Amino acid sequence: MKILFFTPTGARTGSEMVLWYLIKHLAGSDIKTAVYTRQAGELFAKNSPADATYIHKFHRGLPYYSVEAVYHRVFGLTPEESYIKRIHQEFKPDVWYFNTITMPQFARLARKWKVPYVVHVHELLETFDTLRADSFAEMLTYAQTTLGCSQIVVDQLQKMGAPNLHLLHSFIDTQKINLQKDRARLRQELGLPADAFVWLMSGTMCMRKGYDMVPDLLQHLPKNAYLVWLGSGSEYGVSYYLEERVKREGLNFIALGAKGGQDYYDYLNICDGFVLTSREDPFPLVMIESAYLQKPVVGFNSGGISEFVQPGMGEVAPAFDIPKLADIMQKIMNGSIVIDKNVLRERALTFDVNRQLDNWQKLLTKF
Repeated sequence: MKILFFTPTGARTGSEMVLWYLIKHLAGSDIKTAVYTRQAGELFAKNSPADATYIHKFHRGLPYYSVEAVYHRVFGLTPEESYIKRIHQEFKPDVWYFNTITMPQFARLARKWKVPYVVHVHELLETFDTLRADSFAEMLTYAQTTLGCSQIVVDQLQKMGAPNLHLLHSFIDTQKINLQKDRARLRQELGLPADAFVWLMSGTMCMRKGYDMVPDLLQHLPKNAYLVWLGSGSEYGVSYYLEERVKREGLNFIALGAKGGQDYYDYLNICDGFVLTSREDPFPLVMIESAYLQKPVVGFNSGGISEFVQPGMGEVAPAFDIPKLADIMQKIMNGSIVIDKNVLRERALTFDVNRQLDNWQKLLTKF
């Protein structure tokens, strides 16, 4: 079988990391893969998987948009559609695989050319609201198979009547988590006191990730509690709100920024616990990574965390009860909530690519 995957940026987003792990582990199998990404992001640009044809779209700057309408009138296709058609003719895939719901125009193209396609949904309602209803409906209605990355995603799709729907949890590659830097030294370099209990949140700072709630959360925690944010910062006004409250109230908050490659895991490992402040998160990979590193996992009931966290791993607070979440965090800090590191590690291994790949291949027979 040959599969042409479509992905939006080629960057280190959760859905695209899942795709990356999948393609890497399909290398050398009977399943041949190619990737079309609309942007040459860090992930695919630097690390073309073995046995995968890496294909990316040319730069879509102003000249592109100025000629697109003329090109479409002459050839009946946009330049991008023409490029995809050439890829399809050369690679001859049996199926197209849309790795997110953010590209419904390509589902329409698949229908036009009578190509069967799969939709892998890594999103919840907030993203649904960024798509035109008619395009979203068409994409789901005519998919050969629809996959949801968590049970809550599947439940929402089921309520909409998505056909041939299956659960395939997001997964990580635990073999890639190889710690190299000294944890104590990293903490010291960041100015963290020896007695600090460090909570870490990872992700791009945005309202969906709940970075605006950081000051109020810290206000409810003891003085030795620190919150470190690992991920890209924000250029919007809420970042100013966050920075000013941290400065004026003397809050223990550190914004690390994004860390790529192996550095990411070393910085993730500096924490004593992982806190998910998201308002909505289908099945965040970082909670699996944190559990693999044997860190307690806490957060708001924002999506997949509720089906991931089991007794001995941490606890989930009602959305978005900041005092309750802070109370859970304090109980973990003082030992009132007992954490079992073996349970954390084993739960994370359940969502390792080597275990989940079998599930994916079983679903492949339904494509």
